[in-house]
Amino acid sequence: MTEVEPPTTTTTVAGGDVSTVLSEVPPEAEDLKASRRADKSYRHTFAVHTKLAPSPLSKEAPPESYRGFVNLGMLLLFGNNVRLIIENYQKYGILISLPGSKVSKEDWILTGLAHLLVPLNVIVTYQLERWAMKRAIGHRKRLAELSSLASSNSHGHTRVNGDENEKDPKQVLKDLNKTETSIKRTQKIFGWLHALNVIAILAWPSYMSYYKIFHPFMSITCLMNGTIQFLKMTSYSLTNQDLRAGFIYDLPPEKFQHTRRVHDAASNTFVSHQEVYEYEINYPNNITFKDMAYFWFAPTLCYQPSYPRSTVFRKSFFLKRVFEALTCLGMMYFLIEQYATPTLQNSVRAVDQLAFGTMLERVLKLSTTSVLIWLLMFYTFFHATFNALAEMLYFGDRGFYLAWWNAGSVGRYWALWNRPVYIFFKRHIYLPMVTAGASPLLASFVIFTFSAIMHEILIGLPTHLIYGYAFAGMFFQIPLIALTRPLEKWRGTGTGLGNMIFWVSFTILGQPACALLYYYHWTKRHIDDGSLMPVAPIPLA
Repeated sequence: MTEVEPPTTTTTVAGGDVSTVLSEVPPEAEDLKASRRADKSYRHTFAVHTKLAPSPLSKEAPPESYRGFVNLGMLLLFGNNVRLIIENYQKYGILISLPGSKVSKEDWILTGLAHLLVPLNVIVTYQLERWAMKRAIGHRKRLAELSSLASSNSHGHTRVNGDENEKDPKQVLKDLNKTETSIKRTQKIFGWLHALNVIAILAWPSYMSYYKIFHPFMSITCLMNGTIQFLKMTSYSLTNQDLRAGFIYDLPPEKFQHTRRVHDAASNTFVSHQEVYEYEINYPNNITFKDMAYFWFAPTLCYQPSYPRSTVFRKSFFLKRVFEALTCLGMMYFLIEQYATPTLQNSVRAVDQLAFGTMLERVLKLSTTSVLIWLLMFYTFFHATFNALAEMLYFGDRGFYLAWWNAGSVGRYWALWNRPVYIFFKRHIYLPMVTAGASPLLASFVIFTFSAIMHEILIGLPTHLIYGYAFAGMFFQIPLIALTRPLEKWRGTGTGLGNMIFWVSFTILGQPACALLYYYHWTKRHIDDGSLMPVAPIPLA
């Protein structure tokens, strides 16, 4: 097989008429040997600059792979973390202890009591809806009878078969209005009863966390459980209230199609359009304890009579997610005890002395640990735990999060990272306000205010510090959203500048600074009241 010769160009050497054929590529070793045998000398006229070409790092250069830089960055990150591990061990030794060993027996008992009483409110929610369902069945039957009589009277039909069947048209209309008034009154009464019950769901763990339980992490578990059930039961009562009204008045499904149009109009561009989902179970057949129990444990905050369901239980998938959740929890505990706690303890004196340089250094040092803990927390709950629950319950819709790490603005991040909460706010606060005539800006303001209050409850109550740091941290996301939204319009949805602002403001400066402030005030308060012994700063070197 013969080699194909490369293309050649002919150039005329200056100073003579000798034409030399120059290859577009350097001569091979065989060519050099052949030239020597033919007594031909090499000419330095070989063309090496033959086309326009930008530098690989220039903007106009074609796409290039930067995998080598990524590998270098990973090696540097790995080496730096190994150095920090060695440094941490040399300074502090092994600081971790058996999980739960620092929690008092009283806190264990009170925490268990706080968790056990929350299901009682869930049962109350179910029982209230059972009573409302029975009233709805009676109202539907009565309304159908009166509507039939009114329709007969309007068509001139006269009932003359006895006093029992005779109905005066005015009396029929009066009974009809009376029934409708009773329906509205019943709906309002059960609405208020549901409201009082869901408030009690959150009030009980809040009271226990602030007044009875000392350890912050034990309190947080109570409040997280209470908050989740508070949102779930709110959705359960609101959804069934609308389903109940549709059942009483025998409204066809087409009457609710405007809801789908509103959802489509309010959907963001990064959420793919979904087909209309028809419920497989209709009211009142969904008011069963089995249905309530399924929703109680389902990885969603929004109630539906039915959900998309998977058909196969994958045992290996389930066990992997459980193993990942347990592993990540262990890693989080290790990072908190071995790395975060010493950094926080060494920050108390700097805050006391208002040494801002030292405080900034502590915040930046803490940011490395806090980002890792936060990422592990995200993976533990939003991926491993939720997917394990979904697999166990055959729950089909597993869009618990989208690609929030690529968010080009703070607003996009909040819409992508915690989808269950985002969808709850959109379904039960944003869209009802907008369809009632409120502006989208006002609806967003209400949502962020409510979210800020919930963050203050979840952080301020367990630490016994209602100082507003968590509220401010959440509430001031609004100006950050206003700041980064124009960047998306200017540089596109995947803007790197907006993504950097998100990472710096939220995970590098925001979370560590908030953690430092809460730890400082919690430590000082409990040292002053004698419930905590003063902790000497751990040597920095």
